[in-house]
Amino acid sequence: MDNEQQPTQPSYTTQSPIYQEAQESKNAKWLWILIALIIVGALAFAFFKGIGPFGRFKQAAAESPTPTAFAEASASPEASAGANIDKTKAKLRVLNGSGKAGVASSAKDYIESKGYKVTAVGNAKNFDFTDTVVKLKTAFANFKDALVADLSGKYSVTVSSEPLEATDSADIEVTVGSK
Repeated sequence: MDNEQQPTQPSYTTQSPIYQEAQESKNAKWLWILIALIIVGALAFAFFKGIGPFGRFKQAAAESPTPTAFAEASASPEASAGANIDKTKAKLRVLNGSGKAGVASSAKDYIESKGYKVTAVGNAKNFDFTDTVVKLKTAFANFKDALVADLSGKYSVTVSSEPLEATDSADIEVTVGSK
């Protein structure tokens, strides 16, 4: 009986090596596709935001001249009043004389939209201004007509008879009133 062989039982594995290799290569393919999509997305984001080396492309596009329509000079007081001055030469100070919050900041935005350079914003010494009062240094008296014309569209403007002192840090002071 010693010579008798005992039957061997076949061993089964749950996964064959072929199936396992196929699954790993399929996962690796999706991983590479995901990495490629992330890189393309990051490059597209950087290009549209002008980040990194793409910044110079955005600057070049911004600096390229755009055609503008030629407009004939009109005879309106606004056009003729501001035609002879460089509005960026004067330093304006805008003060809130009405007492309402945000008036000076709103006026600053409006004045800058007209081409002037506002260097300071604050509150007036008192809040009893009804009209918007403009004070100018004597050297900037030529700005009076242009500034009044530009501000009259939104404010009731008067020009102060007393000029700003020559040592004042601002060239023009605009105190915004309640009207």
